[in-house]
Amino acid sequence: MSTEKYKGRKYTIQNYDPNWVKRYNFEADNIREVIGDKILYVEHIGSTAVPGLGGKSTIDILITVKTIETADGFTIILKQQGYNFLGQYVMEGSRLYTKEKDGERLVNLHFFHKGHKHINEMLHLRNYLRSHPETVNEYSQLKFDLVERYPDDYGSYRKYKDAWMNKLKNKL
Repeated sequence: MSTEKYKGRKYTIQNYDPNWVKRYNFEADNIREVIGDKILYVEHIGSTAVPGLGGKSTIDILITVKTIETADGFTIILKQQGYNFLGQYVMEGSRLYTKEKDGERLVNLHFFHKGHKHINEMLHLRNYLRSHPETVNEYSQLKFDLVERYPDDYGSYRKYKDAWMNKLKNKL
């Protein structure tokens, strides 16, 4: 895994915050208002979507569209909402828009086309974690351990966190 795209990225890990759901609802409602007629589904994903799971306070939102090219057309309207377009950043067939303030990542909008295999993977993982508190505790502890070990190296944090997550995915 290349960690170059994470070079210099600052991050912190914190205990689960119930306000993350409110932040998701605010952003999701805003997205539905400005581009709702062109999207199929909006879902809260990532650590902030799992009660009890510690993590970065970045709200991850999964948005499903008919074709991925549809997401390319949102650049102007989402820029007006404070988002930057990073393009195909996460994986092939995806688009990423981010909202930041003072160098802190607040929101990730992950766009995927209907039927993309990663959609079910993300939702299945989120739902699994929501119903397995012992795994949530283990995952949270790992994140806190990694941020302590790599406080200024987000790439290494991601490398080890992603390795743990891949093992979990392979078990499911």
